[in-house]
Amino acid sequence: MKKQLLYFIMLGAATSMTACQQEHDIQPDSSLAGEVAGNYHTNYFLDPSCVAVPTNKMPSAELRAESDSAVTLIYTKSYPDKEVRQIEHVRLTREADAVQLRLADSSIGSLQTDRVFTDNGMEKQGKILRISVQPDNGSAVYFAGYKK
Repeated sequence: MKKQLLYFIMLGAATSMTACQQEHDIQPDSSLAGEVAGNYHTNYFLDPSCVAVPTNKMPSAELRAESDSAVTLIYTKSYPDKEVRQIEHVRLTREADAVQLRLADSSIGSLQTDRVFTDNGMEKQGKILRISVQPDNGSAVYFAGYKK
C-alpha cells in the first residue's frame, strides 16, 4: 500500500512539474514578414515560359523583411540579359489559406501551400510564391517559384 501511495505521489509531482514548464518548442512566428522572407526559385515545371531558359539562369525572387508586415521584393532575371528589379514596401496580409502581397491598393501576388514540382520533376507540398505586377516604371514582373 505504501509503494502504491509513493508511486502516485511521484507520478503527480512529475506531472505537475512538466505542466509548469514553458513551452519553447511550439511558439508561433510573430512576424508575418519573417515567415515569408527568403529566396524563391522557379523551374519550367512551375513556369512553362522558362522552358527555353538554361537551368542555371532561371529567374529568382527574394523577399526581405522590412518590418513585421512589409517586405522588399527583389526579382532577378538572368536570361537573355541580367536584370534586377526591386519593389519596396510590399504589405503582407494573412488570408484564410494564403499570405497576400499588396502594393498600394492592389494585390500583386500570394504565397500559399500548394503542390511544388522540384527541378527534377518530383512533386511535394511546399510554399509557392506567385507574383504578377506591372510597375509604373518598367516591364511587368511575372514569377512563380518555391522556397528551397
